[in-house]
Amino acid sequence: MCSDIAVQTAHLSKSYHIYDTPRDRLWQLLSRGQKQFYREFWALRDVSLQLCKGETVGIIGRNGSGKSTLLQLICGTLSATSGSIESHGRVAALLELGSGFNHDFTGRENVYMNGAVLGLSRAEIDARFAQITDFATIGEFIDQPTKTYSSGMLVRLAFAVAVCVDPDILIVDEALAVGDASFQFKCLDRLEALTQQGTTLLFVSHDMAMVKRFCNRVIYLREGQVRASGSPEEMAELYLLEMRDEQRRWASGGAVAVAPKAFLAQQAGIAFGTDEGHIVAACFTNTDSLYSSFVYGETIQLRIETRVRESIELPTLSVTIQEARLLVIGGANLPLHLEAAHNGWRKATLNVRFPANLAAGKYHITLKLMNGHLEETAQLIEKQVALLAFDTLPGTREFLGFVDLGIEAGPAPHTNEPGVLQ
Repeated sequence: MCSDIAVQTAHLSKSYHIYDTPRDRLWQLLSRGQKQFYREFWALRDVSLQLCKGETVGIIGRNGSGKSTLLQLICGTLSATSGSIESHGRVAALLELGSGFNHDFTGRENVYMNGAVLGLSRAEIDARFAQITDFATIGEFIDQPTKTYSSGMLVRLAFAVAVCVDPDILIVDEALAVGDASFQFKCLDRLEALTQQGTTLLFVSHDMAMVKRFCNRVIYLREGQVRASGSPEEMAELYLLEMRDEQRRWASGGAVAVAPKAFLAQQAGIAFGTDEGHIVAACFTNTDSLYSSFVYGETIQLRIETRVRESIELPTLSVTIQEARLLVIGGANLPLHLEAAHNGWRKATLNVRFPANLAAGKYHITLKLMNGHLEETAQLIEKQVALLAFDTLPGTREFLGFVDLGIEAGPAPHTNEPGVLQ
């Protein structure tokens, strides 16, 4: 709970009437509500949430789960079937591509129109106009009708307007997926600046790395309802669990399901998989436990015990090293060499080694048992999320980023020919 609320919804729902034929729509009109000729589709049902001022909240879920509907209700571009919405402050939104623009208007006219909708006076828009055009970088096209714009130009202008009007609440719905790498970098830099200034950010994305980077909290929607709410790391893994379950059920004709499994550490954690195998134990060899610490340059060694059903053809262990927010910084998929089968099961113990050439800080290791050597096509058997943790203490080398790549440099050999290395 928070005392300073930016957005609050209570039992928010949105229903659409689905007609099987045009004739049913006509009969519904003529019946004047005495008989129902439609089916109800609830795009959103009984959603209650609260966003505090300055909070960054992500919304995840499959296509059709109600994410965009929720954002449009908060923005006021849709009306709710039932429930209530309260927002406090200026709301700027980046919804579907080109929304809020009149495509017969020029870019300049759309800037002034959108600014007026957001409550800015003409003088206030005048004061921000140069900043908006500089950010959008569409040049002389600012005075051309937006119907002549490419998708990238549209989203650049829309984003520039949204972030340059000093919004109290900024809503972004997958808009950054359209822009090129340079534009995305500029947008992400601007979003970070806004969040540091206390702007409330409501962010929809299928990119879990981006969600983890920006969000303090994540709301997981499924079939129009709040499935769960919590930390970005936990919600991303729950989302992945349910996606994996659906994939395995489909591929196996319903014979194999992905479900929660016992986490191997004493504290609460996330683990899931099938009954085709298990990660039996894991530890750092220097401490014989799930935690250790290392000085820069030392060798980190793990011992991992697994067992799989003898029907598994390509048993593989994925070892992933992650930083504090569980963003991946490295790892490997390692084939398992199994012992002889016993009562339908085969065991394998793996020793894993890698140098602690890492920046000082806390790291996690996620283990994933799979059937298949490639991440894209392998079938999940078990995943233990951030099962092991270690700290790296600083060494004498200085480098940028998380991993020391061993980059070295020296003077180039002298040559009389410019541009030619000898």
